[in-house]
Amino acid sequence: NDEWRESQSLDWHLTQYQEHSGVQLLISDLNSLYRDLPALWQRDNSSEGFQWLIGDDGAGNTLAYVRWDEVGKPLVSVTNFSPVPHESYQLPLPVEGAWSEVLNTDATKYGGSGVTNLRVNCETKELRGFAQSAIVRIPPLGTVWFALKN
Repeated sequence: NDEWRESQSLDWHLTQYQEHSGVQLLISDLNSLYRDLPALWQRDNSSEGFQWLIGDDGAGNTLAYVRWDEVGKPLVSVTNFSPVPHESYQLPLPVEGAWSEVLNTDATKYGGSGVTNLRVNCETKELRGFAQSAIVRIPPLGTVWFALKN
């Protein structure tokens, strides 16, 4: 019986298995990123804190948006709801600059298949009303966060 029981502790022994320890590590990394990236929590109650990049890609089963912090620093989130990776996905970017992958739920350390982005090359190529874009890899059934490099 794997039901949630509030009278018992969690089944911590399951973290000996990679599928479970990977989720535990992902949650730990999410907590650290939430603390370190103000765009995730600043402007939560303001429309200026959120902007769609892609909200209509039904064929690709993909959504992308930007979260903005109070000083205008963006964090881009892309989710692929398909079981098929997007190996060369053209992603609009809200500002010019050097971008890096800061989270990928498909990373092998989380038990994923490892469809990651070692490099993100922003180019001046207009897409969906944004002056720049990049070709990125989006993992199957996964989410990737991109941040501007400091």
